This record gives sequence, structure tokens and C-alpha cells, in this order.
Amino acid sequence: MGIPDALHQRIHDPDGPELVAVRVRNDAPLDGSDHRVPRGVLFHLTEGLVAVETARGRVISGPRSIGWMPPHMPHSVQSFGPIAGVGVFLAERHCAGLPPHPAQFEASALAALLMQRALDWPLDSALRAEQQRMLAVLLDELSLSAVQGLQLPWPKDERLLAVARALLANPASARRVEQWARFAGISARTLSRRFVDETGMSFGRWRQWARLTQALEWLATGQAVKHVALSLGYDSVSAFIKSFRVALGTTPAAYFGAPRRSASQRGAAEAQSTSTETFAGEPDAL
Repeated sequence: MGIPDALHQRIHDPDGPELVAVRVRNDAPLDGSDHRVPRGVLFHLTEGLVAVETARGRVISGPRSIGWMPPHMPHSVQSFGPIAGVGVFLAERHCAGLPPHPAQFEASALAALLMQRALDWPLDSALRAEQQRMLAVLLDELSLSAVQGLQLPWPKDERLLAVARALLANPASARRVEQWARFAGISARTLSRRFVDETGMSFGRWRQWARLTQALEWLATGQAVKHVALSLGYDSVSAFIKSFRVALGTTPAAYFGAPRRSASQRGAAEAQSTSTETFAGEPDAL
């Protein structure tokens, strides 16, 4: 089911509660439609993966991170595999110390626990003194966490953007930079220089991240590591694992933690959960 209208109205009311926390559960892919929220959104997935896209670029968030979306920013969300987690919608006055752009924080155990605790906070009254202190601790904890911005920032030049979109659509492409330059109608030197100027990343590094984000999306849907590695054009599985570990600090198998449970196992676990409500099928929950 979707988020009830009354709760949806609270989330979209900038003068509503200081904080609205919801537990998210969705087995069907989010549709990637555009929307915006007048609150800052923190989301921590315990299962699955989401790709959040804005006019500035694309960021991937999974179980090892806490995603962040500033208030009022147009964005779309796609999901890969069944997703579960917690979304926390913050009143704008609490967002000043958080990044003014989409980002993700390293998911510390304390931050994840505080987001879980917020699920039990009432929406029909002001936060109590101890809840205000816990919110302050959450914001402090995030400010001390490692922050990663957009993994795939879009270049502004339309010719470079066409190259970036084509690469993301086919990250396994074996085209060399000279061939991509011809595709864009510019010189290889200009492509390389302007890619750095407009994205802060070299063309080769952007291309590597395009491959890694595609790898994460495929892995989240349950595809085998070997299939992912070979489909992305790596010479061997070991080469893919090495590249993955260097970029993300862990192996593909370990990135998503424990193996995903079956639908019946998840249903049994949710039936035993002490949290009050679970909402699914609503992109605004992220």
C-alpha cells in the first residue's frame, strides 16, 4: 500500500512536524518519476539499492550508506531489487548543517539506530526534550561521517552529456576515448580536458564509476558476480572484484551483507517487528 493521505500531507507540509519517520518496504521497482519534497530526506536501506538522479547527476545508495536529499530539490528515484529501510523527513530548519546537494553518508551504527528510534516518535505533538537531543546527536553524527557526493556528475556541455548518457546505457562498451571524441564531434584532448572541468573527474574515472554503478544495480537484483563482471567487459572476475574493492572498500559479495531473504521470510520477520507501520509503493518515501 502507499503512504496514507494524512501522513503524506504531513510530509509535504513544511509547517508540520519537525520530523516524520517511516519504515519503507517495496518489492516492486520504483518508477523513477520526478518529484520534490519540502523537507530534507535521510534514508537508510537495510535491503536493496536505489539510484537518485537530479539535474546535477546520479548517486547510488545501498545498505552501507545513509542517503541525503535536500529540501525542494527535484529528483527521481529508481530501485533495484526489493528494498527495505527507514526514511526520515526533516523540517527545513534542521537541514542547515547538511549538504546543500544530494549526498550519502557512511552509515554508522549510531546514526542507523537513531533513525530506527525515530519511527516511534509521535507526529501529533512537539518533540520531547530527549527526542530533541537524539535528533541533535543524529545530525552531529552525520556531520562527523564520511560524505560522498554524486558518483556520476553530469557534464554541462551537451556533447559530453551525450557521451555520458551513452556510456551509462552501455558501460561495457570497448570504445576508446578517441572513438568517443569522434562520437561527440570534438577532439580527444578537448573531451578529456572538459570532462575534468565539468565533472571534477577524468573521463576514465567517470567511465569506471559508470561500470560500478551498473554492477551495483545488477548485483542488487540478484545477478551472479561472474555474470556481472563479464557483462561489463572485465577480462576476469578477479579483475572486477579488485576494481570493486578499490572503489567501495569491500567485495561484491559482502557489499549487500547477508543474503536477501525470500518473500515469505521477510513477511515473517515483518510480522514479528515491533515498529508501528510499514509503507510500500510510494516513491516519496525516499
